[in-house]
Amino acid sequence: MSMPLNFNAGKSGSIEVTEDATHFLVRIHPEDRDRAKRITGRQWDGDRKAWVYLKEPATYEALVAEFQNDADLFEIRRPKTKRPTGIEPPVETGDDELEEFPSEFDAPDERHTNPAKLQSEMEQIRLVLESLRDVAAKQDRTLEELRGSQAEHTHLLSQLERSTDQASEPEVMEVLPGRLDLTKQKEIELLEQALILIASSIVKEEYRASFVDRVSRRPPLTKPIEFIGNTHEFLRRQLIKIVGDKDPRQSFKNLVYKADRENLIYYEDDPDNPDDKPKFILLALNTHRNRSTGHGLDLSQWDEWNRSILYLMNLALIWSKVIIDPESGNE
Repeated sequence: MSMPLNFNAGKSGSIEVTEDATHFLVRIHPEDRDRAKRITGRQWDGDRKAWVYLKEPATYEALVAEFQNDADLFEIRRPKTKRPTGIEPPVETGDDELEEFPSEFDAPDERHTNPAKLQSEMEQIRLVLESLRDVAAKQDRTLEELRGSQAEHTHLLSQLERSTDQASEPEVMEVLPGRLDLTKQKEIELLEQALILIASSIVKEEYRASFVDRVSRRPPLTKPIEFIGNTHEFLRRQLIKIVGDKDPRQSFKNLVYKADRENLIYYEDDPDNPDDKPKFILLALNTHRNRSTGHGLDLSQWDEWNRSILYLMNLALIWSKVIIDPESGNE
């Protein structure tokens, strides 16, 4: 019997092949991602930083052939073969005739023939009933205490409301945005830092540093058009790495549709939030980019800022899903 060919030729970093309840997971250096892509059914899950595959016997065999010899960690088991739909499992019978066993209700009850055992069981039932009675009494006392605390709390709130009505109105304080003068560069940068902080709070912690590094290269308010254009090109390169497209000129939109059509970006479907699917967020980013950098557009500074802020917040939502390699130091 011939074994599957192993195509690996060295590796650029560690390789870990593990599993969870529903998927096999391959964590591999970005430079070696083509090895993971050879195996049918791959999906990139940025949240777990791994290529994931449904547990199938053929996938298991392919993972063994590709990675078992040089993986730093290889801990997966062959999945059980599923029985085809409509086929019932065989009935297990012996060669001899089936013996008829009496029902458990036909067996003599030991309590009927053993008075001491019956008395012991009755004593246990009595103890259980007494215990339940004690618990019920304790619950009644607790409820009474809670009612008393609630009445006291209501009384205190009533007093507080009366004292508030009698007090003079507090002095109105200006909120921070009202103090900002966005004609001054220093105050623009202050708002910019706040926006980046808000956006980064959405990003998963392990991806936060790469997110802040990327958006700080072309700041969203200081250089809004450069921020959108530069970041969009970076995302396009990430999609190329996920899709495996060899054409460096492939458009962002086509890459998004291919990734969605071939189900290459792992996504746990949430029926309550259908618009959270990576496809829709990526297409929204593409729309903001086209409207910000399209030919013949004469955008005001406020329009540029609005587009840039929208791009920044959508970018934060999708960042951990599509980033394979942060490309530190590259533009």
